[in-house]
Amino acid sequence: MPATNLTALKNAQRSLLLKPLDAAVFLAPWYTAAPTAFTDASGALQTLPAAFKPVGLIDKKTGVAFARGITAAPIEAYGELQPVRNDITSDITTIEFQPQQTTALTLELTTSANLAQVKSNATSGEVFFPQPASEQITYYSAIIIGKDGNDAEPIYVFKVLPKVAVSKFGGEQWNPTEVLAQKLTMVAFKDDTAGYAVAHGFGGLGWKKIVAQTGIAPAA
Repeated sequence: MPATNLTALKNAQRSLLLKPLDAAVFLAPWYTAAPTAFTDASGALQTLPAAFKPVGLIDKKTGVAFARGITAAPIEAYGELQPVRNDITSDITTIEFQPQQTTALTLELTTSANLAQVKSNATSGEVFFPQPASEQITYYSAIIIGKDGNDAEPIYVFKVLPKVAVSKFGGEQWNPTEVLAQKLTMVAFKDDTAGYAVAHGFGGLGWKKIVAQTGIAPAA
C-alpha cells in the first residue's frame, strides 16, 4: 500500500458543506403528486403544481426542523453482551416549523377548521368561524425546499412528504414582541400511491457543479 497522510485519507471537501440559508414549506390537499423533477437541464428551479400553496414566512429561530424517531426490538441471548438480533419496529419522521403569516392555509393548520366555505363579511371584512368540536385529522401533501448559495449558482435541497398531518400544536402566546403564530409539528405517513413516507433531493446550478464530488454517479 502506498504511503499517505490523514488529510488525504479524510478527503475533506468544504464545497460539500451545505447550509440552507432560506427555506419554504408548501402544502397541497392529499394526495397531490409531487413533480418528477424540480429543476430543468440548466439547473433552474421550476414552478410547483398549482395545488401546492406556500405557508409564507417562517420563524427564523425555529426554521424547519426534521426529526426521525426509530424504535427497535433487540433480542438478547444468554451469555452474549450484545443483542444477537435487532429489528426496527417503528420509523417516524416529523417536521416542525412556525408559520408567521395569517392566511387561510395557516389558519386551517393551526385550528383544524375547514375554511373552504368561510367568507369575510362583505361590509366589515370580519371573519368568524368555530374550531371543530370533534377530532378531525386533515392530511396534506408537503414539499419543503431549502436554498444554499446565491441566486446565480443556488443549491436546492428538496424533501417530499406525500402524506402528512398536524400532530402537535405549539399554542399561541400573545405579547408585544412576537407575531401571532404558533409552532406546528407534522408527522409523515407512507402514502400508498407514492410508495414512500419521505423522499430527498438536491438540484440547482450550484449542485450541478459539485454532484460529481459527492460520489453519486450520473445516469448512463
